[in-house]
Amino acid sequence: MKPFIALLGALLAGGALPALAAPTLAIPVASTAPSMSPNADITAFNPAAIAQLTWNAARAKDAGQETSAMLTTDGKNLYVRFDASQSQRIVSAPFVDGTSRGDTVAVELWPAGASGPAYTFAAAPDGTPGARASSGPAPAFSSGGTTFPGGYTVTMTIPLAQLHGVAASDWKVQLVRTIASTGARYVWSHAASAPTDDALAQAGTMTLPAAVGKN
Repeated sequence: MKPFIALLGALLAGGALPALAAPTLAIPVASTAPSMSPNADITAFNPAAIAQLTWNAARAKDAGQETSAMLTTDGKNLYVRFDASQSQRIVSAPFVDGTSRGDTVAVELWPAGASGPAYTFAAAPDGTPGARASSGPAPAFSSGGTTFPGGYTVTMTIPLAQLHGVAASDWKVQLVRTIASTGARYVWSHAASAPTDDALAQAGTMTLPAAVGKN
């Protein structure tokens, strides 16, 4: 396992970084953008809200491998970093219409909940990006990725001002990881009482500062 993932676990256990807050993530405001190099030390991505993707929605059971996501903003962009451990062969594949047949991590956003468009920002382990929107073209975003024995790291920079329908500081959000060889779909938020095929009902909440992303 790469030190990034092991270090994240140690920091969480020691309280050196914010603890997981589910089903709500309060996104902190950074004075400057964090390092978006996937090779950067994980401690450089700070301050950040941290989420663990612990549920395999495709198999209705606990996830079998570790996936952590870190999120922060500078008021202009949403910055995301995924650190994933993987025992299977890691597959990076191109995106077609926002979907890929390879391994992926993704941020699914509903800035206005059910009353507005939905966005998916995804990336392959090598950083290849893919985005889609429920209406209109998906905004462009940047991503980077690196693989290593036993896992990979992906970073994303998502421009908030290009998202439409922003009506409040509380957005619905889901953090997702897929493993192509097993069909696994790891998620952060899981609502046992909601229909499993209702993505919005299964999503958690991301709280941003009131002025962020308004357009």
